Amino acid sequence: MLATAAARRQIASTSINTASVSWKCLFQKGKVKNANKYFFSSNSNSNSNSNNNNSWNWSQSSASATPSSEDLEEPETISASVQTKIMDGCSSLHASVMPLNSKLVGPLAKNSDKGTSLPFVFLVGNHSSGKSSFINYVIGRDVQTAGVAPTDDCFTVVAPGPEDNDQDGPALIGDPDMGFSALRQFGPALIHHTQLKVRSGISTDAFMMIDSPGMIDSPVSQSGVPGYASAGSTSPSADRGYDFQGVVRWFAERADVVLLFFDPDKPGTTGETLNILLHSLGGMDHKLLIVLNKADQFKKIHDFARAYGSLCWNLSKVIPRKDLPRIYTMCLPNKTEGAENSSLGAGLSDLHQTRDDVIAEVMKAPKRRVDNVVTHLNDSVHLLLMHAQIAQDVQKKYSKMVWNNRIQEIGALTAGVGLSVLGVYAQLPMEFTGAAAAVTIFGVGGMKWFNGSQLQEAEKNLLTMEELSVAFQRTHSREISEADEFTASVWQRIRENLQLSLKSEGLDGYPAVSDGDLKDLRKILDDDIPRLRRMASPTHFGSKP
Repeated sequence: MLATAAARRQIASTSINTASVSWKCLFQKGKVKNANKYFFSSNSNSNSNSNNNNSWNWSQSSASATPSSEDLEEPETISASVQTKIMDGCSSLHASVMPLNSKLVGPLAKNSDKGTSLPFVFLVGNHSSGKSSFINYVIGRDVQTAGVAPTDDCFTVVAPGPEDNDQDGPALIGDPDMGFSALRQFGPALIHHTQLKVRSGISTDAFMMIDSPGMIDSPVSQSGVPGYASAGSTSPSADRGYDFQGVVRWFAERADVVLLFFDPDKPGTTGETLNILLHSLGGMDHKLLIVLNKADQFKKIHDFARAYGSLCWNLSKVIPRKDLPRIYTMCLPNKTEGAENSSLGAGLSDLHQTRDDVIAEVMKAPKRRVDNVVTHLNDSVHLLLMHAQIAQDVQKKYSKMVWNNRIQEIGALTAGVGLSVLGVYAQLPMEFTGAAAAVTIFGVGGMKWFNGSQLQEAEKNLLTMEELSVAFQRTHSREISEADEFTASVWQRIRENLQLSLKSEGLDGYPAVSDGDLKDLRKILDDDIPRLRRMASPTHFGSKP
């Protein structure tokens, strides 16, 4: 039986214990559930029902909005003022490390310290896997077009608002309050493949949902996935006109919940999907839900077992762990559901329960925003710290070579000059003095040329991935001896960017990394982030006062 929009709102009210938080928004008394009344306010003092009032403010609360009695819930675990303090603290700390990241050409993306105006859920997966249908079901309105064939080639932002309104990509990305302006870096092709759909009266009134183009196999998109051969160009924009893998990672890094959809017809066999899981969703297990949708379409339990096993097998190619993450096997209600046409029979109730579990996780997006922002700050500082540590180590080794060469050249020059002065002082023949001076000049010049060529070779060698790996082992020997998997994963994420940064700048021109820079980053990790974590954590017996 289809759940009504009112029932889904009840799920939302029982799932969300804290009001949603935006970068600049405050909540009234911390008990408001219908946050759209506060995120969206009219820019006009005239009647809000006027047909001429088509604008709203994404970042300021409405003075005229007052919550009804049904909008109020029990007091929240974290008050609105504490939430705002945490968000402002994370924003300030993240902004403080961006100058160092820019100086070192570090791993953090431009504007990565800026978030979106509302929390959001990001959906990605195969085409016809049910992403659009799931969005329609959760919000209680038919907003997205659903179908078996690919129906949409855009990244679609579905946001709550006071009235229905649609905007194209340039307007969405150009909006100074929405928080998507950084997508300009992916070029005009992406900008024209994004859109905004604002809808009133939807269940997700405290966060946004973002749909993505369905993924389809192509020779280019399979590159980099174990077990798949690549052919043709390896350019990330060769088949879509923009870096799809990079865009997915951009959204996923900022999302509060990420849903990766598979369907029975293509249970993990789409190479592009596995490529995205490997390269764009790595390190996001804490907010990633893997969903096998449309499980009610199986006619036999044998077919279900084969599809589930196939999905697990394909996921094992890109998830290097014995224990795979939970796969949420679910289905959406359909018109024939009452007839129990599937041989799964009573098993459908399990699929429905799993669907409710997924929706409950989706509805937690506003609550997750605070935790995710702290996690994002922690992740960013770890990336930048390792980048800076290894860069400093390579610089020190290179500087040692440079100074050794200079000492040799100065020593040779000093010896030659001393010999010439000795010849003059001892009144030796001028031929001896002239020969000594000539030998000194040519000898030092030749030594300088030889040392320079050797230094160039040494620099090339230092910037190979093998030598950078050795530098990583020197700077993180303790973590390696303790088999610290987190440190290993951070290294895997920064090493290519680090190599590119050092090569592009050159070790002579690369900015120096001071011990003070490293000390500041460690202070954020050791003092500031734990303090923010304690503020965001619910009170428990292990809490510090």
